[in-house]
Parts: sequence; structure tokens; C-alpha cells
Amino acid sequence: MSDVLSQEAVSALVDAARSGALGDGESHGRRQRRMRRVDFTRPTKFSGDQQRRIHRTLDAFCRSAGTRLSAELRTPAELEVIDIDQLAWSMAHGGLPRDAISATLDVGPGRLLLAAEQGFLLAGLERLLGGADRTGAPARRLGDIDWALCGLLFELLLTQLAPVWDDLCGQAMHLDRLEPAAETANLASVSEPTMAITMEVRFLKRSTTMVLLLPYAAIAPVADALGGAVHGAGGDDGIADEADAAVRGVAVTVRAEVARVRRTIGDVAALRPGDVIRLDAPVDDGIRVYADQTPVFRGRPGRLAARRAVQVESRAEDPS
Repeated sequence: MSDVLSQEAVSALVDAARSGALGDGESHGRRQRRMRRVDFTRPTKFSGDQQRRIHRTLDAFCRSAGTRLSAELRTPAELEVIDIDQLAWSMAHGGLPRDAISATLDVGPGRLLLAAEQGFLLAGLERLLGGADRTGAPARRLGDIDWALCGLLFELLLTQLAPVWDDLCGQAMHLDRLEPAAETANLASVSEPTMAITMEVRFLKRSTTMVLLLPYAAIAPVADALGGAVHGAGGDDGIADEADAAVRGVAVTVRAEVARVRRTIGDVAALRPGDVIRLDAPVDDGIRVYADQTPVFRGRPGRLAARRAVQVESRAEDPS
């Protein structure tokens, strides 16, 4: 009886529940609501296959560009992809170094952006002009000659990037113009899904970065090629021939049809030997040859030795 509440205790609990004064211990059996944070600034427009193929392509670019830079600047240079991320355009562009110089790359349906830190470009300019190896070139305001020489450096990089990009998706790539990074914010809409590929440049005992920004709108027409499909310009003819040979080996039922009419089940059941069925088709139309359910040829009935045959006269869609 000690476990039974008195009337006064029951009334006190009811009053406490009405006033919201019950302790937390009364609700331990309830399941807590689960909340998950969703970051809408990090889109996932690019598939995993597309991201892997782009990564492999940029790895090939880094190897060839490092070799070319080493030869042109007469000092060892290495490039390496260190990060790939998907962001909205505003966040991807906002993450560029403040002193970066950007090259707008025209790829036909859209434009990409390749941005390099000023430290790398200035050191490269000094080497192009025969300067000594220094661990760092002093920052300065770029003049007209500097911009022209920076264009040469970007063209040098583009000679290595354009071929691998064309192999990837069949898009030709051209250098459009150079601008400070801050002036290229309007290249895409602020919410455009963008892949940001960060590459480290190890050059003259220092490390700088280059960033390639790929707005999805620029590569949407070739998205299938980025996912692994064979594009028309760079497809493998051997694969196409094998596919064609495999299709040609498929067996299909070929039949010859004089004409066809629709009749009710009662009409068909009433047919007797000697009855005539009107086909309502001119004799000059000949017969049609079907591959499965598809009309492919028009022809004339005939005989080959002791067997029936059809002489093909034209394709079924040819009215002549």
C-alpha cells in the first residue's frame, strides 16, 4: 500500500503538470529530437566519377607543367594537386589569395578561372628575364610589361593544360584575358556550383598555390564525358567498332507482310474455307519486310527454286 499515491499527492501532480512545473526526470522515456546541420553553401553537383576524372587530368597537367616550367625557367619546379572541393561560386572565389592574378580560360560554352599567387608570377618573371635565384621576389604594382610577361607564363601553363582538357571532354581551351582576382567575381552567379582545385607550386625553395575554378555551367554540355562517357570528338574508334560488331551479331525475326486488317473475334470465328478477306491495300504496294516489329524494306513476292522469297525493292520509309 506504500506504493499507492494518496488523493492529495495525485492532485498535487495534476496541478504541477498544468503549471509546467514537473521535473526533467518525468520525461526520461521520451526520444530526443535529432537535428542535422545542412550546409547549403557546399553543393554536390559534380559526381564522384567526374571529380576523380578531373583529379587524374589535373595530376597529368601538374607533371607536364612542372617539366615545362623547369626547362623554361632553368630551375626545378614542381606542381601537385593538394585539394579538390565543391563550393558555391561566391565561396570558391572568395577563397582565392587577395594578391592573385587570374586568367580567364574560354572553353566554348563557358569560362574557367585559373588564379596564381603573385609571388610565383613575380619570381617566374625574374627567371624569364635572366634574374638570379631568390627565395622571394618583392611585391610590387604590376606595370604593362609585367602584365605582358604574366600572359606569357599563363600561356606556357595553358600549352600543358589545354591538351589534357581536350582529351578529357573534347573542349578546346583558350586564354581570354588576365585580371586581378578581385575583378573576376562576376564570372559566374554567386550560387553556381563550382569545383575548386588547389595546386601547390614548389619553386625557388618556396611554396605558392594556383587554383582552378570550374563552374558547373561551363562544363554542363560535356558532363557525360566528364563522367566517363565517350565524347564524339575524342571517342575510341576501336570501342565503337566492337560495339557495332556486337550489335550486328544479334539475331532478329524477319517476316514478310502483305497487309494487315483488324477484325473482331466473332468475324474471325465465323471464317470458313473459301472465304475472302479484303486487305484494302493496293496491289502495287507489294509487301513489307519487318525486322521484329520494325518495317525495314518494301519488296515483291517471288520464288527461289522451290521456296518462297521476297525481292527487296526499296527501304520502307522511301516512298519512291
